[in-house]
Amino acid sequence: MSAASSAARPPWFPALVEPHVRLYLFGQTVSMLGSWVLDITLSLLVWQLTKSPALLGLLNFLIYVPGIVVTPLFSAQLTAVNARRRTLWVLTAALLVALTLTVLMALNWLTMPVILVLAALRGVLNGMEVPSRQMLLASSVKEPERIASAVALSTVSFHAARMCGPAIAGVFFGTAGALWGFGLAVAALLVMLGCVWYLPRTPAPRPAAASVGRGGLAGALDFVRGDRFSRLFLPVTICVGLFAGAYQTLVPVLADRVFGDTAHWTAGFFAAVGLGGLAAALLLSTHLMPAALRRLLVVVPWFIALAFLGIGLSRQPWLVLLCFGMVGFGMSFVGTCTNAEMQQRVPSEVRGGLIALFLMSFVGAIPISQLLAGLLAQSLTVQGSFLVLAVVLFVGLLLLFMPRWWALGRLELNAEKI
Repeated sequence: MSAASSAARPPWFPALVEPHVRLYLFGQTVSMLGSWVLDITLSLLVWQLTKSPALLGLLNFLIYVPGIVVTPLFSAQLTAVNARRRTLWVLTAALLVALTLTVLMALNWLTMPVILVLAALRGVLNGMEVPSRQMLLASSVKEPERIASAVALSTVSFHAARMCGPAIAGVFFGTAGALWGFGLAVAALLVMLGCVWYLPRTPAPRPAAASVGRGGLAGALDFVRGDRFSRLFLPVTICVGLFAGAYQTLVPVLADRVFGDTAHWTAGFFAAVGLGGLAAALLLSTHLMPAALRRLLVVVPWFIALAFLGIGLSRQPWLVLLCFGMVGFGMSFVGTCTNAEMQQRVPSEVRGGLIALFLMSFVGAIPISQLLAGLLAQSLTVQGSFLVLAVVLFVGLLLLFMPRWWALGRLELNAEKI
């Protein structure tokens, strides 16, 4: 191969060319690992204390639902200039919550009311932390064409942590107890704080852009209404988050009631989800993302519904693990693809509003699904709950895609043509 052709070939992971992105992603991976260990440890502790699916659903609801309100309010004041400073503030507050859990657990003062209060506080901080991290990452990328790759690589770190974090939490919880899981979360947050501290204090320079009208959340809504891709796939993402996101509450119940080993199978099922999500995010972080988006984005959501059917119908561990891997791949693919493509298209002055809108839509749908899952599992069998969610997801996707197919007069599977 000639030197010229080698130089012309794009790197597999374009955003990793930039050192600030590499530093951020290292801290993000460690931090997300600690977050998953913390959240799964909380779930296992609540299940151990109560054996109540409804309380497990309430726990996850409190961890996620404050973001619905906090994220748009916080993001309205978020800019590329203040993203680093605000991320440091939020990470410090999250560190204090993790330290509180660790100390109270060590003193044996951690009761259900205290757990729920700290979960709600954690939810408030999550609603601030996620948009500030995304804005910080996007503003740290020097070349705008690498933003989609950076967003996908951030999702890679998230899913790598989701694959390993639950397994670590299960092992620690089963052998050393919840205290060690909380302590690990404290150490991980300290690493992330150090990485953010060493990022540049000013954002990467951007070419001046023409004004596009309103900014913030209102400008993001204008952008979505005017963009054919976003008008379809943002609602698809909401549908996936609303119904497929319920798996997190149902996993410990499934592990206990169907497979008879809460810690072992909870770790295994979450690891399968993480592995599938990691595979999707890795694919999308490469220069192959445009082709993957074009060929798979319409098809993948339907496979999530099929995976839920498999979980609801099978008692074979290998098949259930495979289905959870499909769920992880599908949710990661749909969320990452939609988010990265919209951030690539949106004007820079509207990016903060778009981050808030996406998080409200996708991440904000998950707490509702957690509460719904807890109530379903309280009334039905856990596998019956998966079957109900599979049917509802299938119907929701049909309602979203059918108008486009009807208008085109054909079953179009190309995301750029539908």
